[in-house]
Parts: sequence; C-alpha cells; structure tokens
Amino acid sequence: MLFLSLSRVIRFSAQNFARNIWLSIVTITIVVLTLFSVTTLVFVNAVMEQAIQLVESKVDVSVYFKPTVTAEQIFAVQTNLEALDYVRDVEYVSKSQALEKLRVRYNNSPLILESLKELNDNPLNDTLIVRTHDTSDYQKVIDILNATPQYAVLIENKNFDDNQAVVRRLERIAAEVTGVGWAVTIFFSIIAILVIVNTIRIAIYTHRSEISIMKLVGASNWFVRGPFIGEAIFYALVGTLITLGISYLVTNVSDPFVVNLLGQTDFSLLRYMNQNVVHIFGIEFIGMVFVSVFSTSIALTRYLRV
Repeated sequence: MLFLSLSRVIRFSAQNFARNIWLSIVTITIVVLTLFSVTTLVFVNAVMEQAIQLVESKVDVSVYFKPTVTAEQIFAVQTNLEALDYVRDVEYVSKSQALEKLRVRYNNSPLILESLKELNDNPLNDTLIVRTHDTSDYQKVIDILNATPQYAVLIENKNFDDNQAVVRRLERIAAEVTGVGWAVTIFFSIIAILVIVNTIRIAIYTHRSEISIMKLVGASNWFVRGPFIGEAIFYALVGTLITLGISYLVTNVSDPFVVNLLGQTDFSLLRYMNQNVVHIFGIEFIGMVFVSVFSTSIALTRYLRV
C-alpha cells in the first residue's frame, strides 16, 4: 500500500512538472544559478587557499654567519632553533652550496657567470634558512636571534623574506570574494524561494478540482501534499545534476589556467572536484531540498484549503 501511494505521488509530481513545463524550466534555472554560485564560491576558496599556502611557503628567515664561524657552531645554532615549537624546519646551506645555486640561477646570464669565475674567494656566507609553522612566528625568531648574545657574535646579517603583506592581501581578497559569493547565493536563494512558491501556487490552483475530489474520497493531507513536495524535490534533483554537469565543463576549461597560476603546486581544480564531488553536491542537494520543501510548505499553508 505504501509503495502504491508513493508511486502515485511520484506520478502526480511528474505530471505537475510536465503540465507547467515552461514555469518548471524557469524554476530549475533559478535553482541552477543558486547552486552554481555556491559551487563557484567553493572552487574560488580552494584556489585562494592554495595561493596563500604557496606564498606562505616562500616566507623564511635567512641567517648569514661570519666567515670565521665554524660548522660546529652553526650546527649548534641550528639545533637550538629546531628545538623551538613554532619552527617547522631549519636548512643549512654552506657557502659552496650557495655559490652553486647562484650559478644555476644565473645560468643564462654569461656576464654574471664570467664575473663569478673572476672571484678568487667565495664571497658568500654559510647560511641557515628558518621556516616556521605560521608566518606570524617569524618575528619571534628574529627577536631570539637579536636577544641572544652568543648568536650576535656569530651572525653577520639576517634577512627576513617577508611576504606577509602579500599573504594578508590574499586573505583580504579571499574574504571579500567569500562575502560577495554569499551575497549572490542568498540573492538567488530568495529568488528561488519566490519562484518555487509561485510555481506551487499555480500547480495548486490548476489542480484545485482534483484536490477537492481526492479529499472527498478520503485522501489524507499528506497524500494531497505529496505531489507538490515531490515536485519541489524534483526541482532540487534536476538542478543539482545540471549544476554538476556545468561545473565539470567549467572545471575542465579552467583547470589549465589554475594549474598555470599555481605552477609551483600540484593542485588541480579538476582533481579537487573529483575528490569532493559527493561532499560538495550532496550538501548542495540537501540544502536545495530544504529550500524547495520550505518554499512548498509556504505555498501549501496559504493556498491548500482542503
């Protein structure tokens, strides 16, 4: 009996959808715009997060030691810095390694390479490159190096590669994009609610005689409401599937540009979507079902007097 009632509800929902096909198309279009704005927001946040991580990975403190400092003294400083909780890693770069990196870096600059060959001695310093877990902790490293006398006599110079301004700018842009994205999503959600409410109202008005007959022969309120709620869920399902298809299309087209933008990471927007497709579109479908059923409930409460 339950299966029979459910099949009838589904059949009536499909009939309601087909009878108002143009209004149904408009409704689904609004649903798609709402869901796609949410999907775009998710993708933009993922890309911005990768960009921030990329910039943060380039921030470090370079500690240059005096030529007279021995390797044992440098390793002692390295050990002490590595013991700090907020330090991620400390890399030792000898003066010979630094010179070789310089040659590789300017491999296409014959003038600079020729100048390096003219040098009798290596002018570079032994260096420790310090990286912390959080960019805000770099100042702590600088403070310790400045405040510790035994470090001061060994260190010739310190260079703080400060990209925090770029990080803060990216974070600000990400926050602004998120704010605009949510504003667009809320706007389309309100439009979706209004459109779905009016669609269901028209469906109720169209079937008012059938509703009266169903009530006269003993149909329950849930049986009467079922087709309209089913129609609303159908809007959410079709809208989610269309959004999924559009998102895959957009992702395939934009992924090469994203990979090129974040060239020094292994992030791929298409791979990110594949890994999170159930999570992203599952939540979007559930959210749109809630919006659709909520909209239908508003229409039913006011217009379904049976």
